[in-house]
Amino acid sequence: MAPTPWTLRAIYTAIGLSTASIAPFVPVILQARGLDPAAIGLAAALGALASTVVVPAWGHLADSLVGRARAFRIGLLIAACMAAGLLLDIPLVAVVAMFASFTVFASLFIGLADALAVVDLPAPERQYGALRAHASLSFTVGVVAVGFLYSWAGYGAAPAVFLIWAGALLLLVRRIPDRRTDSQVRPHADGSAGERGRRFGSLGRAFAVQPRLWVLLAVFAFAFAGLQGALTFIGIRIVDLGGRPSDVALSFGLASVAEIPGLVAAGWLGRRVGLRRLFVGSLVLYGLCITSWGILPYVVAINATRLVTGLCNGSLMAARVLMVPRLLPQSLQATGQVLFQSATLGFGTVIGSVIGGVVYGWFGPTIFFAAAGGVAIAGGVGAWFVLAGPVGARLTGRAVDPFEPAEAAETART
Repeated sequence: MAPTPWTLRAIYTAIGLSTASIAPFVPVILQARGLDPAAIGLAAALGALASTVVVPAWGHLADSLVGRARAFRIGLLIAACMAAGLLLDIPLVAVVAMFASFTVFASLFIGLADALAVVDLPAPERQYGALRAHASLSFTVGVVAVGFLYSWAGYGAAPAVFLIWAGALLLLVRRIPDRRTDSQVRPHADGSAGERGRRFGSLGRAFAVQPRLWVLLAVFAFAFAGLQGALTFIGIRIVDLGGRPSDVALSFGLASVAEIPGLVAAGWLGRRVGLRRLFVGSLVLYGLCITSWGILPYVVAINATRLVTGLCNGSLMAARVLMVPRLLPQSLQATGQVLFQSATLGFGTVIGSVIGGVVYGWFGPTIFFAAAGGVAIAGGVGAWFVLAGPVGARLTGRAVDPFEPAEAAETART
């Protein structure tokens, strides 16, 4: 088996470092600019809601118009412009708008990188988890490093640090070949999409060639509404129990570190039990941990469960990415990856945060976390049914495009 290209390793490392440079500090920066917590929550929800619209549209741009690598570079340039604007003395409304825009385009990075990786990796079903772990590890290291930096230089340095990593990413992505036009895959997939697929671009083609995509997206959005809603309020729960800001940081740091073995183990588990059991087991275990957050009386006990949720989240991320090549042809990989990202981390965050805020405020943490955990577990039950068949089967090594001609599939297997 050929090794993972160094350019892909470098790209995922740079994505983790660029995300760590600014994303965890957005609420603090907005608070320092004069926003109250309610306004900060609204700004975050608006950014996530905008992502659910922009991200799928960017997938169409990547698959049908300019190519994945070029779409990646365009998104990078726009995010860099937004970050550069934050260095200026601008009105508060403009600051919020720039942070929302930055959130939208920064959320594209990992989805487009995944679309490039599953096509460019020699054996994606074996290699993706270890590759994606580069982003988790670099994020963990990066967030600690910039934490010390911002303690000395202030949060105003965050946009400048992001610009450095954005420049590195721009150079690295230029070295990645864009394989969306390889062989006869595109015409074969496009021809099977029908009139409805041609009418709505790559989004229409994706739903035309894979009718079960709707129910898959719905189940995953539902499950991740519980996960993302719980993550929105876990910091508040820790503070309510007497935790300090360092305890909140430790909670997310532990989860990020634990993602690494979860990502690596996903390939091993997927080859032995299949994606279906991996998805269901991870969601159920994650949901049980979330339920405990409303009952456990000590911060240290909650943070201990974050090691488990980190493992589960790493497995879920890897399994979600490896599932898309089983659903859609190579010509629609960017569209598929960003659709699932939009449904889970975008729409799931909006629903979980908005409804979760009402439930948490009215009924308290015990009922809220029990409900959020129950939603995640129910999503696992739904995943058991929607992942039946080849899409949830065991991983075998190199994912074969289900829509490519038979002779090409045979070549990929050999």
